[in-house]
Amino acid sequence: MTANLFKHDLSTIDPAVRAVLARKPAFYIDGQWTPAAKSLPVIDPSSGETVAAIGAGGGDEVDAAVKAAKQALSSPEWGKLGPVGRERLLHRLVALIEENAAVLAQVETIDNGMPSWFAFGPTILGAADVYRYYAGWPSKLAGETMPVEGPPGAGVFTGFTRREPVGVVAAIIPWNVPFMMAAWKLAPALAAGCTVVLKPAEDTSLTALMLADLAQQAGFPKGVINVVTGRGAEAGEALVSHPDVAKISFTGSTVTGRRIGEIAGRNLKKHTLELGGKSPTLVFDDADLDAAVPGAANSIFVNSGQICVAGSRLYVQAGVYDAVVKRLGEHLASVRVGAGLVPDVFMGPLVNAAQKQRVENYLDAAAKAGFQVLRGPPVSAEAGYFVSPAVVIGAGQQDAITQEEVFGPVLSVYRFADEAEAIALANDSAYGLAATIWSQDVGRVMRVSAALECGKVIVNNSGFPYAGLPEGGVKGSGHGRDLGREGVEACLRTKTVMMRISD
Repeated sequence: MTANLFKHDLSTIDPAVRAVLARKPAFYIDGQWTPAAKSLPVIDPSSGETVAAIGAGGGDEVDAAVKAAKQALSSPEWGKLGPVGRERLLHRLVALIEENAAVLAQVETIDNGMPSWFAFGPTILGAADVYRYYAGWPSKLAGETMPVEGPPGAGVFTGFTRREPVGVVAAIIPWNVPFMMAAWKLAPALAAGCTVVLKPAEDTSLTALMLADLAQQAGFPKGVINVVTGRGAEAGEALVSHPDVAKISFTGSTVTGRRIGEIAGRNLKKHTLELGGKSPTLVFDDADLDAAVPGAANSIFVNSGQICVAGSRLYVQAGVYDAVVKRLGEHLASVRVGAGLVPDVFMGPLVNAAQKQRVENYLDAAAKAGFQVLRGPPVSAEAGYFVSPAVVIGAGQQDAITQEEVFGPVLSVYRFADEAEAIALANDSAYGLAATIWSQDVGRVMRVSAALECGKVIVNNSGFPYAGLPEGGVKGSGHGRDLGREGVEACLRTKTVMMRISD
């Protein structure tokens, strides 16, 4: 363990990153920066120190942003731009993200705590791929035509449908992978011709503000993309309640999602909710343990377990249970935890003090209940929000650590006898976001995949999102889908046109 493993040396960061941290708090509204009257501190999770500040927006700022977005919908610069023009702008944005990827990644690491390898590749470049995928959609969005049989003597008709942008989209994103989550919301909305008001999480807003700079450089017309930072209870509540917001796209906790769903339902707004998860990983006797054990571990330890689809429940068939538990213990010892900018760190800190305490409370409760708790290498207790990765053995199916989303680097392990029991245990959850199967039996994989109650099944891999395939859940994990065709369809509405063409 090196002396500086748990601390960033901010004196060595890129000058462009230092300039981002030094910016005065402001909101991006109607194509310009509006100084913030109130601010919130930006805390580096690796040190617990304040490194910057963001604006604390509320109803006034949200109202100005939504009005700007609504006006931009019908502006000549955006409303009349056409699909090819939207594609060009999205491709310009992709190029700018890739040109600035190193700076974006450093800021994301300082703001969120994630290790630099995860920030640069899966997060920043992964987000660029999302925008690139949706850049191909505007010119592919088409309605249908069909012959229409009218009443006797009414004449000859034809009918067709138009696909139109739904309107102003409220995009509310979480703190776990903020730049990527912004892409999931903005890219399909912009491809559809919508305008957006983005409300990033108050813990991790810096790269959302950088995105506004890049969108301005790319040439997006004023009002098309707006960014209002602030607390959820103030800026977020004002945004989802605004009468001129046509669609809400939210990723976050199930509790907040239910609240947003109630507001959206009451006001008849379209909404997509990607919520919490308690995803199961199923390891069968015939699994390749050399791949399955590190795969199952990475599924929960990457980004410190702060991923909605993280495989937090590991069900292992009896024949290989002891071998898997032994290998997991060995794997734990190899997980390098430290400040995200330190080279070769696999896992950074949790995002804030409250999240660290929440995770430790679950582990303390598990130990007090008599469950075996295995921990990885010790972490710094002096500063920052570090938690050593953990494996919990012996919990029951109805215990809190089994049923509740911990959202940290905590893997609970259970034994099952056969395929039927594995399916029953996996489905015994209020959540239904994702699941993973490790088996070399194709027939079993197909049967179990069909029986699992979730929105996504990963087979023989720790899993990753792909822009062309939808992401979302069932039950307490929300409804609607991000990414893929379904992501852009959710930002469109269909209009029917019936035309009399002759007698």
